[in-house]
Amino acid sequence: MKVQYYAITKYGTTKAAPFALVRLNNGVFEEYRGGDWVESDRYDGILIGDFSDYDVISAEEAESIQKQMQ
Repeated sequence: MKVQYYAITKYGTTKAAPFALVRLNNGVFEEYRGGDWVESDRYDGILIGDFSDYDVISAEEAESIQKQMQ
């Protein structure tokens, strides 16, 4: 299964400098925190349409954001 990346844009943040960096990896959401990917159920609403404060991003964009967060 392909990994899908999301830039969470809550509280007026942007795609380039998001509130959080999240990925959907094998059906499980993971949030990038402290240099590691940590499993999280906070973003399950993306799949059912209840959560809309995000942009879908590429793996390259996610990698760039990860570097900024370190």
